Amino acid sequence: MHTNINLIEHVAGVLRDMLGDDFDSDTFLDTLDGETDVMDIIGRLVADREEAKAFAAASKAIAAEYDGRARRLTDKAAAIAKALGAVLDATGEKKIAHPLATISRTKGRRSCLITDESAVPTQLCRTTVTPDRTAILAALEAGETIPGAEIQIGDPGVSVRVK
Repeated sequence: MHTNINLIEHVAGVLRDMLGDDFDSDTFLDTLDGETDVMDIIGRLVADREEAKAFAAASKAIAAEYDGRARRLTDKAAAIAKALGAVLDATGEKKIAHPLATISRTKGRRSCLITDESAVPTQLCRTTVTPDRTAILAALEAGETIPGAEIQIGDPGVSVRVK
């Protein structure tokens, strides 16, 4: 391609010199095309560009579709985990061995629930003026009373170990 550009540049310069004041754009391009296939090159480049743009648009559309699919599948996996938890609860068992996996009930994870952000002391807040949940949870777990915060126990989870 680079040699084609060099040839086009050279021939274009020679033609401009030859035509001088009689320069006519149509004649110039016809002659240049006859000597260098510049119009074929332009045509290929334009077609390649349009194809690349179309593929980029199609790829974006596919990516958006796959993002939506991934969200739906993640939601489905979470719903299945809840259903597995319901089965464990219904059987009264904390752990069930199955040929495909061992299903066991896990404790809910401790987290800090902020009930009133404005009541949390500033030394337990980050500079973004949002409460530092980690520090507050640590303080709450150490027995401190934090205005506007309390310990919240999440729903029990499910652990799945695939065999």
